[in-house]
Amino acid sequence: MVTMTGILTPSFHVYYSKQLNQLPRSIKIDTWRRLTSRKHPLSIEQASSIHPEVEDLLNKAVGNYIKQKERQKMKPITSDCETSLRQENEELCISKRVLEKKIEELLELQEQYKSREVAMTRSLEESGEKVTQLSDSVALFKSIIPDTKKAIASAEKSIDMLENRCQNLEDIISVKDRKIIALVDQVLSKMKHNDVTIEPEIYPSTCERKLWAKRRSESEHDLETRKKYTFRPAHSHSL
Repeated sequence: MVTMTGILTPSFHVYYSKQLNQLPRSIKIDTWRRLTSRKHPLSIEQASSIHPEVEDLLNKAVGNYIKQKERQKMKPITSDCETSLRQENEELCISKRVLEKKIEELLELQEQYKSREVAMTRSLEESGEKVTQLSDSVALFKSIIPDTKKAIASAEKSIDMLENRCQNLEDIISVKDRKIIALVDQVLSKMKHNDVTIEPEIYPSTCERKLWAKRRSESEHDLETRKKYTFRPAHSHSL
């Protein structure tokens, strides 16, 4: 008669020591139970002997147990990978927002330079024979501005180039003013007539000097004032 204790207590043959040494006690008990309690069970004597069904079931149990341990080892690695990917994704999102903000700022600067370009173009159209030279500079600006759209990475460098070009235009306008003044001085010396829109070489009074100082200050921020009056270099006039 087979007792319940005999059914539940594994007593595998020493031949299967290699497989048994790889398995925890719980799996050994479960394997033994399956062999002795299934629909067509082995007897205790058969399960305790060298038997092909015992060997087959033990080999399957070892294989499944090894796979289970490998999956458990992979879980921390997978978790670490997910955490790393999540952090990288967050960093990429932050970088994307920073880049988008930078692009918005650069586009705003581009619009500002477009407005300055339009204003400068209008001024150049009223400058006589010098318009052709200044228009070439404006054309250069127009070729630079689209470049900022195609290559945001080089936008800041392009903006610096625009600022340098603006300074060149200011220098050209200054040269133009000096030439106009020289020409007017020559005409006035012959015609004895003063043009109230051109700064005199010598101020007739302190009041006149203050008036022209005020106009010069306004011209730095008011394009219309700059267009209306012609100023001498700061070091060339006196009371």
